[in-house]
Amino acid sequence: MFLTPSAEALTTEILRQIGVPLPPSLGVAVSGGSDSLALMYLLADLVAGTETQLHVATVDHGLRAESRGEAEAVATHAAGLGLSHDILTWQNPADQGNLQGAARAARYRLLGDWAKSRGIAQVAVGHTADDQAETVLMRLRRASGVTGLSGMPVRHHRDGVEILRPMLGLRRRDLRDFLLSRDISWSDDPSNQDRRFERVRIRDAFRALEPLGVTAEALAAVAENMRMAEAALSQATQAAATDIACLRYGAVMIDAAGFEQLPEDLARRLVVRALAYVSGAVYPPRRMALQDAMRAMQAGRSTTIQGCRILRRGSGFWVCRELQAVRDLRRVFPASGQAEVIWDETWRIHATRQAREGAAAIEIRPVGEDGIRQLTDWRQYGVPREVILPLPGVWSGDELRSVPVLQATSDWSVAAIRSPATWASGTLSH
Repeated sequence: MFLTPSAEALTTEILRQIGVPLPPSLGVAVSGGSDSLALMYLLADLVAGTETQLHVATVDHGLRAESRGEAEAVATHAAGLGLSHDILTWQNPADQGNLQGAARAARYRLLGDWAKSRGIAQVAVGHTADDQAETVLMRLRRASGVTGLSGMPVRHHRDGVEILRPMLGLRRRDLRDFLLSRDISWSDDPSNQDRRFERVRIRDAFRALEPLGVTAEALAAVAENMRMAEAALSQATQAAATDIACLRYGAVMIDAAGFEQLPEDLARRLVVRALAYVSGAVYPPRRMALQDAMRAMQAGRSTTIQGCRILRRGSGFWVCRELQAVRDLRRVFPASGQAEVIWDETWRIHATRQAREGAAAIEIRPVGEDGIRQLTDWRQYGVPREVILPLPGVWSGDELRSVPVLQATSDWSVAAIRSPATWASGTLSH
């Protein structure tokens, strides 16, 4: 006979994952379902009597008629606990091919914006051991490697905040028993029964596997074993990146001789890390595309992948942005007003008022072929021309006035959005 963990045992596990001391402010994302609602109540118990301020947010994706009422029900729960609550609305839930994926991306973006606006550095979400087991099974079905089978991390950075999953060691049934013991009702999302979604089908399969010993606990152990292996491989990749790679004008240069000496998996990881830094991609490229790129590199050929070019030049490989990926990108500085624009989610370009008022039609667009013809001294920068072509140029009509990534001036300056100091570690700040 298994005993249901007490509320104290549940909060102890949550505290173990969050760590002490508790932060001065902590956000919690609550949908109204059993998992996140239990998390809110348990966190409220945990911070009671401390100086930590708990703030609640509910994302209303607007995909179901009931969603607003469910969000307002969470507001009622939060008010009963004396907690602040905000409803974050997805403004553009357009028809998407991967609806769940689009909703998930919007959810984290909205939560990140909300947290930053309130000065909250950490947001807790309600994923459980059941969710972790489903994630591992989904990735097993896709023949994932070490990274995929390590499951969801307890903490990671996304959209400028740290996302915490302090309930990955807790079962959903125990959280529901906790809510029932306090006579707290929750909402059930009907999409959780819709077998069109992969996670729902995996959930049904998981129920069939549990009697065979493939339990949430067993799959969590697999994820933990893979997490430890992933940490070791990540550290080795960081060492390789530090030893044989460097950054130049937003591109990554990898020493070819050193690259050829790396074990296959470390070489692959280094390429994925370089692609993530250059393109800003959150997820690695598809396996077949990556295998094709690795084969091209082994043969000393250039290739294109994930909006990047991989070039073999001289003694090294260069990973740079593909011109085609930004060819149509345009940013305009108003004659007065904002002094900064974001380019390709990669560069933050700043202009002085004098620069913005000095020309009637300043536009930021790629250097491209037209621009590099005006950069007669581009070779002095010591990089392939393909590295320079996609860089943001400051244009006035057909005149290229500046390329601030190559050379900042008193009027134009640039900063990398993804921290160059941390690219090798894989902990890129967005």
